[in-house]
Amino acid sequence: MLFMDIVSWEPKDNNEVAERFSNWESPEGIKVIGEWEDLSTCRHIVVYDAENAEAYAAAMFPWRDICYFDSFPIMESSKVMKFMSEQMK
Repeated sequence: MLFMDIVSWEPKDNNEVAERFSNWESPEGIKVIGEWEDLSTCRHIVVYDAENAEAYAAAMFPWRDICYFDSFPIMESSKVMKFMSEQMK
């Protein structure tokens, strides 16, 4: 399932986050689609495919002490429109 996360942290933790991220590898079951940095603040945006809840948890738990996650399940707009039209029949 596709997710978009907005990951944020306190400015005082910027160096620690950068250090951890430089050594970070996504766990098995997580396929990163794309990543972006918010140039105006301490935020990172990532879109990824998570195979299951265990993979999702393995990716989030190591960061819970320093980062805040806003996670959203997402779907391409064209697929949403097709799904909605099929459900309305």
